[in-house]
Amino acid sequence: MHRDTRIAYAVLVFCLAACSSEPNTSTRLTPSMDTSRSDTSALAQTQGSPPPSSEGMVPAVIGIPQANVGADAYRIGPDDVLDVTVFQVDELSAKERVSQDGTITMPLIGPISVSGLTSAQAESRIAAALQKDYLQKAQVDVFVAEQANMKVTVGGAVKKPGVFPLSGQTTLLQAIAQAEGATRLANEKEVILFRKSGSDVNAYVVNVSEIQRGKLTDPVLAGGDKIMVPESGSAVFVSSITDTLRGFVHFPALGL
Repeated sequence: MHRDTRIAYAVLVFCLAACSSEPNTSTRLTPSMDTSRSDTSALAQTQGSPPPSSEGMVPAVIGIPQANVGADAYRIGPDDVLDVTVFQVDELSAKERVSQDGTITMPLIGPISVSGLTSAQAESRIAAALQKDYLQKAQVDVFVAEQANMKVTVGGAVKKPGVFPLSGQTTLLQAIAQAEGATRLANEKEVILFRKSGSDVNAYVVNVSEIQRGKLTDPVLAGGDKIMVPESGSAVFVSSITDTLRGFVHFPALGL
């Protein structure tokens, strides 16, 4: 199947139904399924063949998601950690957590409001405060070291599944590394990245092995992304998918 072919997976409804009626049906969400077989036709629908119902369906694409538009326009919020560097004036540099009232405390200038600003805007505000009384020309760099309200979930065949904060621009490989890497049983050729866009959820089937070899771009994650690393030949992957999507997608028919 061509990498860019768009397919729709019955992640829960159709897959679970197939598992209950066909004991030999594969339970893995995988782009390499032989969809010509009658026992897997309920699991995947190719482009031009719409599923019988959108209930419980998650659209999937083989390949990486598009760049996160607006990633550079992230707005600083309470509990974010900022690494503020003042060029050639180390004593004025600081690493501060944004308070609940949206301020950080900088050497000499004291509390300064940064909540709701982009990094560039915070740089300008801090530089202006420094130039007012202390420096003729301040060069300030603000790096969001930890985005407190922007987290990703990593589950499946990783050594330490969990929810992790995004630190600056975090990539798929970096997120898996935060989970202490994939296990030896992991199928790194079919990692699933779930991303919410408005009221919709899309899934991307990513070959992490190709990223590691430099043949595929390592995608930058967005807040709320959920990553599932399947085991090779796993018969319980659908259960993991169910747990991952719980609270992320509503499946009224299943009462989840």
